[in-house]
Amino acid sequence: MPSPHLLITSAGRRAKLVEYFVKTFESGRVSTADCNPLASALYMTEHHHIVPRIDETDYIDHLLRLCQEERVTAILTLIDPELVLLAQAAERFQAIGVTVVVSPEAACQLCFDKYMMYEYCLGQGIAHARTYASFETFQHALISGEVRLPVFVKPRTGSASIEVRQVETMEEVERLFLKNQDLIVQELLVGQELGVDAYVDLISGKVTSIFIKEKLTMRVGETDKSRSVVREEVFELIEHVLEDSGLMGPLDFDLFDVAGTLYLSEINPRFGGGYPHAYECGVDFPKQLLRNLMGQVNPPQIGQYESDVYMLKHDTVTLISATQLQQIKR
Repeated sequence: MPSPHLLITSAGRRAKLVEYFVKTFESGRVSTADCNPLASALYMTEHHHIVPRIDETDYIDHLLRLCQEERVTAILTLIDPELVLLAQAAERFQAIGVTVVVSPEAACQLCFDKYMMYEYCLGQGIAHARTYASFETFQHALISGEVRLPVFVKPRTGSASIEVRQVETMEEVERLFLKNQDLIVQELLVGQELGVDAYVDLISGKVTSIFIKEKLTMRVGETDKSRSVVREEVFELIEHVLEDSGLMGPLDFDLFDVAGTLYLSEINPRFGGGYPHAYECGVDFPKQLLRNLMGQVNPPQIGQYESDVYMLKHDTVTLISATQLQQIKR
């Protein structure tokens, strides 16, 4: 079987992750795309493309043409808002021989809608922060003593911690809802935040890797410093959460350990911003994805990494010329 050709869309600033794929796939078999010609991760690959914004009506049609022209055989996005778009178009891509590395649409919608996720966790017996989808239900819960201030207010379908804020008073919560009804209120969980990277095999549907890190500091919604840990109860929780969920491929979980109780906060059905920590500890999702795209099943290797290894993110730069910008294909 010839080596797959992977197109990574919405590459953005995820340069290190793209580098991992370039290292794993054969030379020239990874391409990148973004709507912004100044997206740094574009330039980690030999072939890179400027595409329309994902909210433009011809976006999917453009990707389909690009895949045919460049003989792409698999496509992967790095951002939440594009997941549902690709899931909805999966059959159109499959018709031209392109595998869309994405969970089914229903599973993506479940992860994107934070209140739906809360209700799902309640039904599955998974601990989750109390969540309220309207000011009235939050107000009633506050008066009855079910929840206490301060709380978190966030968009019901947001991502990357955008517009997430801690709120100290009921009056401020009310003001936020008057401006935007598409919000949720969550109880404030006080405990150690954990980030978990997991891979569900595209062929077998089984969890093959789980990596756990304690989040030490955050920067712009992503893990900036973290420490690897090995915890059997977390492995068990992740496997339980994934049972019959439909989720597949690379996944990113946020958990809170509150006095020994593990609370699920969010699931992002894509590579998380802190994934480089897992990769550098030997938990190689690009290699597992490559094996799947070549028709091979990955054996489970859960917990096979060293604990107490710290990740420290830092800056680097990429320089490009005006000529390079002009040569990028759209």
